[in-house]
Amino acid sequence: MSNLRIEKAQQYLRDHGIDLWLIVTAEGKDIHSPFLLGARCFGRHAIIIPKDGSPIAICTLMEAPMVQKAKQIEEILPYKKSEEFIEKLREIVYKISRKPVIALNYVENLYKEGGEAINTLTHGDYLALRKIFPDATFVSAQGLLENLRTIKTPEDVKLHEKAVEIALEAMEKAVESIKPGITEVEVAAEAEHFMRKRGATPSFPIIVASGPNSADPHHETGERKIQEGDLVIIDLGAEYKLRVSDITWTVYVGEKPPELFQRMFNVALEAQRKAINAISPGVEAWKIDKVARDIILKHGFKEEEFPHSTGHPIGIDVHDIGPLLGEKGKSKRAEMKLLPGMIVTVEPGIYIQGKGGVRIEDDVLVTEKGHRVLSRTPDELICI
Repeated sequence: MSNLRIEKAQQYLRDHGIDLWLIVTAEGKDIHSPFLLGARCFGRHAIIIPKDGSPIAICTLMEAPMVQKAKQIEEILPYKKSEEFIEKLREIVYKISRKPVIALNYVENLYKEGGEAINTLTHGDYLALRKIFPDATFVSAQGLLENLRTIKTPEDVKLHEKAVEIALEAMEKAVESIKPGITEVEVAAEAEHFMRKRGATPSFPIIVASGPNSADPHHETGERKIQEGDLVIIDLGAEYKLRVSDITWTVYVGEKPPELFQRMFNVALEAQRKAINAISPGVEAWKIDKVARDIILKHGFKEEEFPHSTGHPIGIDVHDIGPLLGEKGKSKRAEMKLLPGMIVTVEPGIYIQGKGGVRIEDDVLVTEKGHRVLSRTPDELICI
């Protein structure tokens, strides 16, 4: 059974003197499990990818048939009891090496460099593995995962485009439902219901932020009733076959927005469009943020009124592995160069506490010659 993703991982292991890559997880805590298995397991399971030879998965008796049907890993070993799981895992690993060097999914310098999308190993699993393999050397799989996930394959891009398509249609359903008196959660429910009918699920809890709530970028959608004169931010994404999208629209409830709201939208739109136009292979990520940030500040908005990065990588995670479109000096990831095959969001916003906020977000693919916008937000502030 040929699996290019696994072959690429094995080449990395050989190049870096690592005996195997080990994933041990449960309850859907590690996104790399379905990424490799093609199925979501919730019972405790392990994926062992040696530097040479065939990969092996150890799964519960209940979930083993599902993993076999996915046909991503050929050798599936079912187990009934936890003692059996430990015995099988120990036997497989020690066949590879008696003093193995094992790559695990954690980040060595998380707080300074980031990497939450990789840091999926729980402390409890780490302690258990140290007891099972006292002679092992554990190393971070960060480099391996960056190698696998940063540059998207043509299949990845195709699936992402489908996730964007569903998200855009769900966004239209959400916007159509908005009227004075409807609650934020009801608008979010319209979008989620549509996604599920299309075979997708939300990439993250849908944000519907109305009125003064729209001044909080990560507002938790609640029961506030939308009113005439509100700005409403809708931030949503669809997960389709493990690929996720992330888009944001802003609408105004009423016939004509106040001058301040219209100016906020116009400036955010200018910042977003010009930042997108600056995307090209070889450009350091912070420079894209600077384009957007300079425009917003030039128009007289305060630094604290644009309190987040201009964008982030996206793939199998909403905040994926790769360059961060943020301010220079705040993260090493902001100094990474954009490369063909990367997908990033571009989402500048302006937020004024007590009044409201505006955010505009699209997903953008870096291409050999520049970029391609995979989604498209409206060029005008939609008035409802």
